[in-house]
Amino acid sequence: MMTPWIEIDAGGDGCQVNLVQPGGMPPDLVGLTLPVLAALSSIQRPLSIPGIAAAPTSSMEATLDNANGALALLWGQRPPMRRAVRVLTAKGTLFDGIAVGLQAGTELRLSLEAGADRPLSDNVPLRTSAVWGGWRDVKVLPWAWGLVTLEPIQYSDDQRVFFLADHPIAGVDAVLRDDVPTSAYHFYNGVDSTGRAVAFVELAMPLAEGERLAVTLRGRIHPNLGHLLQTPAEILHDVLAHLARAPVQWTDLDDYRTETAHIVLGGLLADNSISIRAAVDGLLQSCGGAWAAAMPGVAITWPPLPDDAAPALRVDKLTAQGVQASTSATGLYTALRVLYDYDHAAQRYRRAIQLQASDAIKDYGLLELEWPAPWLRTPRQAEELGQRMLAWLARPRWRVTWQQQFADVATGAWVELAHPLSPVQGRHRLVSAELDLSSASLTCTVEAPVGPPPAIETIRLSTAFDPVIQPGITVEVANGEIIFTARDEQGRPLAGAKITLNGGAARIADSIGRVSFPVQRGRHVLLIEAQGYPPMETVVVV
Repeated sequence: MMTPWIEIDAGGDGCQVNLVQPGGMPPDLVGLTLPVLAALSSIQRPLSIPGIAAAPTSSMEATLDNANGALALLWGQRPPMRRAVRVLTAKGTLFDGIAVGLQAGTELRLSLEAGADRPLSDNVPLRTSAVWGGWRDVKVLPWAWGLVTLEPIQYSDDQRVFFLADHPIAGVDAVLRDDVPTSAYHFYNGVDSTGRAVAFVELAMPLAEGERLAVTLRGRIHPNLGHLLQTPAEILHDVLAHLARAPVQWTDLDDYRTETAHIVLGGLLADNSISIRAAVDGLLQSCGGAWAAAMPGVAITWPPLPDDAAPALRVDKLTAQGVQASTSATGLYTALRVLYDYDHAAQRYRRAIQLQASDAIKDYGLLELEWPAPWLRTPRQAEELGQRMLAWLARPRWRVTWQQQFADVATGAWVELAHPLSPVQGRHRLVSAELDLSSASLTCTVEAPVGPPPAIETIRLSTAFDPVIQPGITVEVANGEIIFTARDEQGRPLAGAKITLNGGAARIADSIGRVSFPVQRGRHVLLIEAQGYPPMETVVVV
């Protein structure tokens, strides 16, 4: 049995509060010590696997005795919300987090959340354009990482200066006006009207009413090393440490940085109505990761990469009791469609890749899953992600649970299963390690697929999500004819494209994407067919 106590940060009160069990006061505690700790719940420590089993942050509850009114007196006017809380024993810290809830009566229930100076259930702390005041529509000011395309926010009332990101950026690669590239712009990092360091683009000519503007930029850079932040570990650290202000150090993610150094991401956070936890889930789903704020190393690749050299807790008949295993048809998928390369200006995915496990389809039927990966940019990495995830999803998985005496084993740690009642054996990552303080025991869980990985084939690459022809066809009038110029989303001319006017006459575009028709002024429908692109209809008004 352990004898735990709770330590609550003083905050503005100038005095640390220690909550101990009656008659079980540890020696040499600093600050105010109250013998009111009646019970502690088990510490929930789940691993969040976005796309498979997203989970809440590690948490627990403490039951406190308020019969004499000491806590009502202490916290009636200033409840300890959002203060740092630790659960300790003589052997060290069991739980490090923050107070997020308090329910008072004869007893008080104190709810705690682990792993950060602010709750990860808080919304993403992004500013809005309301900080500038004045006439502008209120929009969320984004943070951007890697290579990403976005729609800038108007900053000056003359429609020339536009806001890009709520921080300095590495640079701008392209500016499109109505999907046509322009070089008549100037990018710079500066300060906004509040004195905040931000990024702007200034156009040589004002944006016309109804004209669309899209900017492709390279986002945040490392404050010390100066390179573009674009790998999963770099972006995850930046989101947690600098945006969410969590106590996460650069070195905490060293292992994950090594695992994912080859993956290049690009994306932005521009929604302050989602939680920090949901934002991290979205980031890690794009690269196939799992995480827990209170886990050493914070994040790992999922499915786990083999590591025979890492220490592992042995689980056998001598160390584990109550072994239970279960499997379910829920969560079994035999075909996966990865959506990637999200365009934030157009608010759509540009590309997709579809994979299937043919042998698994024969065994279980066609079970399809759509996997959003908005931060991924390249077909190669989208295919690699799909291969990894489908190899996991297309096989039955056993979820094995057991109890053992408490040891310093965290969620995400390796265990070596060697128990005859377990249908899976060998090395696996813990997806949960729930600590019961009253019995000093751990309830541990692993989840693992069985059988050899299935053969996976790519059956479709970027079909419906190829770069599409935008409805920004340029129109000119010359010599009594109307000249249409067709370009792709990068502004390149679609030479050789077949363009059909109003379902009738058809022309082949020349080397610079132009065709001409003798037409009347008014509304016309163009059908554009170009090699490598799905057919696209667009309406133009002449």
